[in-house]
Amino acid sequence: MKTTSKKAAKKARVRTAKPLRREFTVRDMNRSGAELLEAARKLGSVTIRSRAGEAFEVRALTDSAAGNVLANAVLERMRRHRKRLAEVGYKEPSAAGWEVISQAISGER
Repeated sequence: MKTTSKKAAKKARVRTAKPLRREFTVRDMNRSGAELLEAARKLGSVTIRSRAGEAFEVRALTDSAAGNVLANAVLERMRRHRKRLAEVGYKEPSAAGWEVISQAISGER
C-alpha cells in the first residue's frame, strides 16, 4: 500500500475561513476575543448573550475625525460642481421632467 507524499497531503488539506457569527456567549468572549472583535469590525456589531438571558451589543467605533474630513471633502466637491452647473445655465428638471426621463430610461417612451 502506497501512502501519499507530504507535499500531496499538504495540498489536500485546504483550510476554509470560519463564517462570521453575529451572536457570541460570554464564554466565547473570554476564549476567543479576537474572533469577536473581528466579527464586530466586519459586521458592524455583534451580540453577546449571558446565561442569565441578558444581551449586550459590541460595535466597532470608526475614526470619526477621518470620516468627517472625507465627508466634508465630498460635500465641498458637490457644491463646486453645482455652482459650475449653475454658471453654465443648467436648470434641474421639474417633477414632470423627471417622470419623462424615468420613462425614457425604462423604455416606456
